[in-house]
Amino acid sequence: MRICLIAPLPPFRGGIAKYCYSLALELGKRHDLLLLSYARQYPEFLYGKKSQVDPDVDRDSIKSEFMKLSYDIDSINPLSWVRTMETITSFKPDAVIFPWWVVYWAPMYLYLLHSLRKRGIRVIFLCINVFEHEDNPVKKALTKLILGRVDAMIVHSEQEKREILEFNPTATVRKHLLPLFIYDIGPNQRHDGNLHLLFFGFVRPYKGIDILLEAVGILRGRDISLKIVGEFWNDKDVYLTRIKDLGIADKVEIVDRYVTDEEMSGYFAWADLVALPYRKSRTSGIIATAYGFGKPVLATDVGGFHEVVRDGLTGRIVTPDNPRAFADGIEWFIANREVDFAGNIAQFAADRMSWSSLVDTIEEFN
Repeated sequence: MRICLIAPLPPFRGGIAKYCYSLALELGKRHDLLLLSYARQYPEFLYGKKSQVDPDVDRDSIKSEFMKLSYDIDSINPLSWVRTMETITSFKPDAVIFPWWVVYWAPMYLYLLHSLRKRGIRVIFLCINVFEHEDNPVKKALTKLILGRVDAMIVHSEQEKREILEFNPTATVRKHLLPLFIYDIGPNQRHDGNLHLLFFGFVRPYKGIDILLEAVGILRGRDISLKIVGEFWNDKDVYLTRIKDLGIADKVEIVDRYVTDEEMSGYFAWADLVALPYRKSRTSGIIATAYGFGKPVLATDVGGFHEVVRDGLTGRIVTPDNPRAFADGIEWFIANREVDFAGNIAQFAADRMSWSSLVDTIEEFN
C-alpha cells in the first residue's frame, strides 16, 4: 500500500512524537510510506519557555531512516496546509493516517479531511486520546465535529471505542492496546534495600501526584524511595510544601525538567515500580513505557487501565483518589518482590502490544 502519515516526529519532544516515530518505522517495513511532519508544531505561547524539541536528537539522523520524510507543515499557516494537500495528492496514497490527541489540530484537520474526501482518499485516525484529559464542553464539541467526519478509527481502550460510537455510530472503530515503547535499559540498579517508586511524565493535577505523596506519607516508616521525574505545569511549591508537611523529604526526589532517553533509561533501571495515581485518564503511554522496560505498574482503576494491567501479574490496580488504597498497593509490592513481573509483561504484551500488530490492525481497513 501507499500510505501517508501526517504526524510529529523527533526531534519534537514527547510521547506523541515517539509513538508516531515507532509506528512509522513499522509501516516503512511493509508499505510505500510518505511521512509529513512539522516545521512548526505549536506556536510558542502554548509552550511558554519550554522547548518543543529534544536538543540531543538530530533531525538529519531521523531523515536518514526514511525514504520520504519532510518537516514542512506549519500548523498555524493555512497556505502550508494547501501545499501539504498538493504533496499528498501527487503521492496518490491508498490511505492517509492522522494521529488524534488534542483539539488544537481541529482547524488543519478539518481542511485536510474535506480535501481528502473530495478526492476519494481513505482516511484513518489513530486516536491516542479521543477526548483530552483536561477537557471542557468546547473541546468535546470540537472532538465530535472532527471524529464525526471519520469512518475508520483505531483506539486504545474499550471506553474510547464506546465513546466514539455514541456520536458516530456508523464508523468502523477497532481497538488495539497501546504498543510498547522499547528502550535499551541496561542492568537494573540496586543501591539499597528500599522499594524504588518512579512517577514519570508531565506533572498535572489529573495525574494525582498529591495522592501518591499522601500514600508515601502513610508509609513513611517503610523502606521506600520515590522519584518524581517530569516537568511541572502547575505550582511545584504546593507539592514541596506537602512533602515537608508529611515528613517525607528524605524519601522523595524531584527532577523538574525534560530528560533525554538516555537519562530516562537510567531512571527506569533504578525503579522497581512505576506509579500512576491518576484521578482520570483513558490510556497512558507511561504504562507502555514501563512495560517496555519490563517494569510493573501500580495504577488506579480509571479509563482503560484495567485492560492493560493484569492484577498481580504485570502490576496492581487500586481504587482512584484514595491514598490508603494506593499505600496498600505499595505494601503489596513490598511483600511480593519475587513475582516475575518482567516475564509476565513479556508474555502479556507479545501479541497485544506490538507495533507490528498495530500495523496489522491498520491493514484491516484496506
